[in-house]
Amino acid sequence: MRLNFAGWIVICLCGFGAYQPASADVKLIGRGRLAGTAIDRSGQSESLINGTPHNRFGGISALEYAGDKNRFFALADRGPDDGATGYQCRLHELNIDFNQSGAWSAEISIVSTTLLSDASGRPFTGNATIYAPTDKLAGRFDPEGIRLSKNNTLLISDEYGPHVLEFSLSGKEQRRFPLPAYFSALHPGDSKSVENKLNRSGRSSNRGLEGLALTPDGLFAYGIFQGPLLQDAARTKKGKPFGKNCRIVKLDTHTGETWEYVYQLDNIDNGLNEIMAVNDHQFLVIERDGETGDEAKFKRIMQIDLATATAIDGSKALPKNDLPSNITPVAKTVFIDLLAPQFGLTGSSMPKKIEGLSHGPRLDDGRQTLVIASDNDFQAKVPTLFWVFAY
Repeated sequence: MRLNFAGWIVICLCGFGAYQPASADVKLIGRGRLAGTAIDRSGQSESLINGTPHNRFGGISALEYAGDKNRFFALADRGPDDGATGYQCRLHELNIDFNQSGAWSAEISIVSTTLLSDASGRPFTGNATIYAPTDKLAGRFDPEGIRLSKNNTLLISDEYGPHVLEFSLSGKEQRRFPLPAYFSALHPGDSKSVENKLNRSGRSSNRGLEGLALTPDGLFAYGIFQGPLLQDAARTKKGKPFGKNCRIVKLDTHTGETWEYVYQLDNIDNGLNEIMAVNDHQFLVIERDGETGDEAKFKRIMQIDLATATAIDGSKALPKNDLPSNITPVAKTVFIDLLAPQFGLTGSSMPKKIEGLSHGPRLDDGRQTLVIASDNDFQAKVPTLFWVFAY
């Protein structure tokens, strides 16, 4: 029998004290997919310059529960081919239906698609070369994190800037939060290699503000960088930045004041893809490697705690590896190992990119749901996967 989620509201456990690792009690109760050739509801039937239909569903970089029935927002990133196609940025509303016993697969349907625009109504584009707004375009935008505010607006993080923007549910920009200037790459480029070569500080190209959280009271947003800032990283001989110290920025949604903390990667080859608030100091974070199928070795949901972490002077560069004794990183432990045998997710179907993370409704038996989505990079032969966990 299907669950009726009407009237449920996301409960973030903020009154439950310490949020303990749940790996032993976690159950996978739903698995769903949308084909790589699925069509969204935008009505944009023309082809992009690489031949991809402009209305192809894919590239899901974030997931957020809408707080009503079984509705979720799914945020697409900048489009196919790493920003080379002129894709118009958008978000989708999905229905994710599943049974709490796991008796049948999750059923995923696309309800609507909303195109994103600036306050003047100009569309945001994923085109990496549109460095500034034009008469017809709002400028380049790479949406990576999305959260629903208490005011029924959407906060979305932009990896290009990096920026945090507030949108109406109709997709129109309402507010843009200032972030420290040293997060920005001052010399933009149209590719990762070019942009990283042009800059010695700021976010690493395509490893910027990748995830976004909002505390249950709505007072603070937290953005997480996929990798170290350029000033916090070393370089390979080919110029690729690497390091283990990633920044988390805390943003006061009323005053715009910011603070920063350090998250240390388990491995310098890993990256961070999402952050989700549990209460005002505990969060769930996706940390993963860049491998797919049988080669995947690290796909985990980490639990972190900022209670004992040091608020750093963000203007100063961090070491590439070990931190000095006066800086304590966020505490972290494994919450869910997606490669654990009991979930049966390992093997050839394990996706490279696990990017969407959201609480869903509570079940009738009191368990909390957690929904995870993959990013297929708009590849026609690669489905978008959805996993529903209960604990």
